[in-house]
Amino acid sequence: MITISKGSLKGKVTLPPSKSMSIRVLAAIFLSSRDTLLKGAWPKDGTQVCEDVQAAYRVVRSVGSQFAKEDIWPNMAPPGRDHSRRQLDCGESALALRMFAPIVALSSYIYCLRGRTTLITRPVDFVIQGLRELGCWCESLNTLPTLSIMENLKETGRWEPRDSSLSLSRPILLVQGPLRGGKYQVNAGGSSQFLSGLLMALPLAEKDSILEVEHLASQPYIDLTLNVMESFGVRATHDNYKVFHIPGRQSYRAHKIDIEGDWSGGANFIVGAAMFGDLRISPLWKDSLQADKAILEAVGKAGGSWAWGSANQLKVYKNDNLQGFSFDAQQCPDLFPPLVALAVHCKGTTTIHGIDRLFHKESNRALALLEEYSKVGADIRLEGNNMVIKGGVLPGGARISARGDNRIAMSLAIAALGAEKPIEIEGKHTVAKSFPDFWEELNNIRIPLS
Repeated sequence: MITISKGSLKGKVTLPPSKSMSIRVLAAIFLSSRDTLLKGAWPKDGTQVCEDVQAAYRVVRSVGSQFAKEDIWPNMAPPGRDHSRRQLDCGESALALRMFAPIVALSSYIYCLRGRTTLITRPVDFVIQGLRELGCWCESLNTLPTLSIMENLKETGRWEPRDSSLSLSRPILLVQGPLRGGKYQVNAGGSSQFLSGLLMALPLAEKDSILEVEHLASQPYIDLTLNVMESFGVRATHDNYKVFHIPGRQSYRAHKIDIEGDWSGGANFIVGAAMFGDLRISPLWKDSLQADKAILEAVGKAGGSWAWGSANQLKVYKNDNLQGFSFDAQQCPDLFPPLVALAVHCKGTTTIHGIDRLFHKESNRALALLEEYSKVGADIRLEGNNMVIKGGVLPGGARISARGDNRIAMSLAIAALGAEKPIEIEGKHTVAKSFPDFWEELNNIRIPLS
């Protein structure tokens, strides 16, 4: 538990590598079958590299460079009959699970994708349905009864005892291809992560592919996926994001690539700076494709200001007269928590659209934000697909829970800087999922009230 009391901010914040970009780059490396010089994303020391990126790194390392060379199109048994299952631990990363499921479906081997804690409760039905419609074999193991670690491992196939990470997880999906390519329909309304995995996998398929996409959520993340693919020499085009054309039998070409900072984690410090003190935040790319760069639009609507400095540094300035605002977060749902932290301190009423994107995050994020912020005196209500926040004075003076959700913890920590009484936050460890050095960065720039 950690206690945050009223204070101001001043100084410089260094962000971790972008989680969304890092995992996509790791997937591209996985498909390239070669070593790549990667600045920023390799978890060599664990420093500033979040748990979700480390999970994707484990997946890449556990299968190794032979995947694209040996695992695609081997002469294997029919789907469901090979019991030499290859285990992949996705940790708590929904992105890793949903993206690597269609990627490993290129192979005729059976892959068991595992997860832990919050990932076990995240929806995978659209992954199962999608892979089955593409002619692959996919089964959910999330309905298995709670078993001992060894029983789970026996249930899902061979396990190397030296891989201790698997002992902490439980099986979620069994996947077996081969994914051959062709013409398919994909419903991307629940998440764009499965579509991103398909887009990355299909260039290695035997045939050309056409994906007809319905209800695309989070278009910016698809732009990021296509950009990473292009960086590795792989082509895919689209007709206004409705139809995607992916030539088959392409090859990923590994090369040196830089990883930008994480806008999702940076959003907390951006709103914090707008409320409580000037900050310099880096490394953030001005031309970033990350969806959560939209935090600048929201802060601008509230009356905040910023300027770009040198070396990918963003300067954000304090404004004592921030006003309530309206913002559509449908395409960037991870911005809801920092936006709520901002809104409770703005004068007037704020309306944030898109709470339907929050129901299946690490928590039911809409309900968690409503209930935890209500404990510290915030005036929040849910109306249709909107979250409505009446800002002003935040009383504080209560103990709240992060609900196992890293973004809830960071949001409440920033909001607490302006609360009348200290706020105690249970679950401070959850930030390691996306921003392991969050508390250290906050401590370095926080100036307590004397």
